[in-house]
Amino acid sequence: MQNRQAIQERRRRRKKQQRMTAVLVVSGAALVIAAILMMPTIQRSLIPLGEIIVPEFISRPNVSDNAMGDPDAPVVIEEFADFGCGYCADFAEGTGKLITETYITNGQVYFISRSVGSMLTPTPSPRLAEAAYCAGDQGKYWEFHDLVYANQTALYSGPNVPIDRYLQAFGEELSLDMDAFDACLDERKYQDRTQQDQLDAVQSGVKSTPSFLINGRLVVGNRPTSEFQSLIEAALSK
Repeated sequence: MQNRQAIQERRRRRKKQQRMTAVLVVSGAALVIAAILMMPTIQRSLIPLGEIIVPEFISRPNVSDNAMGDPDAPVVIEEFADFGCGYCADFAEGTGKLITETYITNGQVYFISRSVGSMLTPTPSPRLAEAAYCAGDQGKYWEFHDLVYANQTALYSGPNVPIDRYLQAFGEELSLDMDAFDACLDERKYQDRTQQDQLDAVQSGVKSTPSFLINGRLVVGNRPTSEFQSLIEAALSK
C-alpha cells in the first residue's frame, strides 16, 4: 500500500512539474513575442533627434486656432496643405508670410489653414495635423505649423523617424502645457477633424497640395507671389 501511495505521489509531483514547465515555456514565448513586437518602438526611442530647427516666428493678427485675420474680411482664403509637401513649406515660408503682412494684417484677408494629410501614401502627416490642432488649443497652432515645416526634412526622412519624440520636443519648445498636449494626442481628440479636412478637400475638388479656395475659387499649387497678389486684388475689386 505504501509503495502504491509513493508511486502516486511521484506521479502527482511529476505532473505538477510538467504543468509548471509548460507555463514557463508559454510565458517565455509570450515575452519573446512581446519583445519582438516592441523592438521597432524601442529602436525608434533610441534614434537621436538631432538639433531642432526653430524658425523666426512672425506676428499673426487675430489668431483663432487654425485661422487668422478678420472673419468679416472681404477675401477668405482656405488653404489645404500637407505637412510633408515641399511646395506647401515653400508657400508657408514665402508667399504665405507676404500675404499675412500685406493683406491679413490690414483686415483684407481672412486665412484658414487645413491639413489633408497625405493624399498619396501613408506618412506622419495625419499625426502632425492632429498635433497642430492640439497646440491650437493653447493658442500655438501657427507656431507649431512653422516648427513642422522648418523640420520637414528630418520628420519625413524615413519610416523609423521617432515622430512622437519630435512632438514632445516641439511642445516643450513652445512651452505648452505638456500634460494637456499629451492628453489631446493620446485621446486622438482631433482625429475626426483631420478626417473632415480630408473629406472637405476632396469635395472641393482638391487633388494635390497646396490648393486654395479664394472666395470659393479653387487655385492649385504654390504659384508665384505676384499671381496670388493679382488673385487677391481681383477678389477685392469685386
